[in-house]
Amino acid sequence: MPPAATPKAKVSARGRARVASGQVWIYRQDVLLGPENDANSGGPAVVQVTDERNRPLATATWSAQSPVALRILDRDVARSTLPDLLSIVRARLERARARRASLGLDRDAWRVVHGESDALPGLFIDLYADVAVVQTTSVAMDAEHAAIAEIARTSLGARMVVSRDDGSARDFESLPRRRAILCGQGSTEIEYRLGPNRLVADLMTDSKTGGFLDQADNHALVAALAPQGARCLDAFTYHGGFALALARKGGAVLATDEDAQAVARAQANAARNNLANLTARQANAFDLLRSLESAGERFDVVVLDPPAFAKRKSGDQAAERAYREIILRGLRLAVPDGLVVACSCSGRVSREDFDGIIAAAGADSGRAVQVLARMGAGRDHPELVGVPETGHLKCWVLRVV
Repeated sequence: MPPAATPKAKVSARGRARVASGQVWIYRQDVLLGPENDANSGGPAVVQVTDERNRPLATATWSAQSPVALRILDRDVARSTLPDLLSIVRARLERARARRASLGLDRDAWRVVHGESDALPGLFIDLYADVAVVQTTSVAMDAEHAAIAEIARTSLGARMVVSRDDGSARDFESLPRRRAILCGQGSTEIEYRLGPNRLVADLMTDSKTGGFLDQADNHALVAALAPQGARCLDAFTYHGGFALALARKGGAVLATDEDAQAVARAQANAARNNLANLTARQANAFDLLRSLESAGERFDVVVLDPPAFAKRKSGDQAAERAYREIILRGLRLAVPDGLVVACSCSGRVSREDFDGIIAAAGADSGRAVQVLARMGAGRDHPELVGVPETGHLKCWVLRVV
């Protein structure tokens, strides 16, 4: 019996140019011809990408329906056979794990695999102490999620692997949202360490994969910049990441969130770390910031780390107004030489957009503002150069002078 033909996807000149420029996503409109089915419907998970003249360009995962049809795995055109996707996952997960081990992170929770940045497009794996959380955002990775969970369990020595495939990114591939324990057993409520602080999260029910690990490095940096005894406000605290780090400086810290369960978790985390100087309370941040300003309250450090205001399209004026409003209020609440930490996790708001929003807020506030640092996600969330989708977080540290 002759060997099966290699599954291929032929791309246009524009698609060829995207591959040549290092882009990792090839869109549906740039695919001239490809398999009718994909891994979710009996078709291939991996295909050879060719140009209009059938010359090989790359190897990629394949989706027959998604707007992102091809996600580049590598550009090795000399291979005679297509690699097995699980073999790729196994080898690249090991490399990603070794990279994180070399970072010297002062915590036991981090992102082990960051999708395209770790050459595993559509796959994200976080580790919290001894439990791994897997997210798949492509058809190819989703079809193998159970096998990937077992690979993660073995590689990371995890007692349990949880699926948090409940994010909006799956909608683009028409994948169902789900939460499940994929392997292992025990409680999904996990205690983990970020620097000197212990936190608890339920990896099955809390937001994202349980915590906001992308901000962990920024928690430590902001705390290092805060003066001893600083009076601090963390207006979108969630489980208290910034607030807990700042409370170590000995001053009074007010941590607020609109979600009552998040506030309860933040207060419990403060008690867990014997930080009696941290008070958590439920509040709408927009109302709170206005009322604190009207009351003449002032803070040495104001942290503004809201949920994504812009999720679907660029140029979202309502989102820009929301960011501008909270940053304006934060600037007015800061004492002279006080710090304001302004964050955006909206991928649709570029760094340039965010600079413009901060400049406008600064002008409205009537105060001079310095930029001390422009930070992104932590070292365990590396951004792939040329692929801005891998670096959505903006965290600007400002000084009001």
